[in-house]
Amino acid sequence: MEFRQLEVFVAVAEKKSFSLAADALYLSQSTVSSHVKNLEKELKRQLIVRTTKSLRLTPEGETFLRYAKRIVETRDAALAAVTEHSQSVLRLGASSIPSAFLLPEIIHRFRDGHPEAVCEVRQGDSRDIYEMLQDGTVDVGLLGQEFSSSKCTYIPLCEDRLVLAAPATKSYRRMKEERTELREILQSPYIQRERGSGTEAVSGQILRELGLSPASLHIVAGTNDLQSLTRMIEAGIGISICSEFAVREAAEQGRILVWPLNTAATRSFYVAHCGGRTRSPLTQEFIDCAVELYRG
Repeated sequence: MEFRQLEVFVAVAEKKSFSLAADALYLSQSTVSSHVKNLEKELKRQLIVRTTKSLRLTPEGETFLRYAKRIVETRDAALAAVTEHSQSVLRLGASSIPSAFLLPEIIHRFRDGHPEAVCEVRQGDSRDIYEMLQDGTVDVGLLGQEFSSSKCTYIPLCEDRLVLAAPATKSYRRMKEERTELREILQSPYIQRERGSGTEAVSGQILRELGLSPASLHIVAGTNDLQSLTRMIEAGIGISICSEFAVREAAEQGRILVWPLNTAATRSFYVAHCGGRTRSPLTQEFIDCAVELYRG
């Protein structure tokens, strides 16, 4: 198995096109097809289903993509680490909510004191960011879940409030006016967050407190994209337990209805780093900046 095969596979999966992947990598389409075919032959698994009109990953392809991306990213990080340019580059990883709502403000504040710094941001769910910290792909991570590891240090920044979000339709407005129980509302079509996210982990605890289980939900869709989640709720596709950060604007504008979840299940957002490697002064100053901004 070669790096080039993995790089080609990742490009095809992300662009959902052999021709677009070929253009991005400056290869011929036949070369791209050959790399993917050889990779499938070596793995003895079909990774991509290709028709005349579409391209999709098989379940094995979805699983392999996650690891292939990590390998390619780790290689890129290794190359960056031995270049002089990396002295001013800060490699950051952030899960969905921190990436959208916390990180921009931290970077803005940090660059006030470090205008020479270049912040490279990688996104994923909380488990993705944890694994990136573990293997050194990123220097600092912002995530919504704490994982057991003697290597990583987690510093809480702020708490997240989860809410039940629903379309602003007449039926859901009536439920809100009539103070319908959450258990009954949760029988509605449900949009699930991706596995590995901090939201998904805490949602399971909330459901158990309500006497429900994830298996009892009527799941109609799943997404790891916050904008997509909000749009699907607005469109009436279903309801979802999600971060208040994600739906605050839509709720304030009346496009989404929210119910507070009075539960013992809470979560925090953390800035995290892993030991065993020497932290650069730039890395430590970024951590200090994040802590000062959100904890004062």
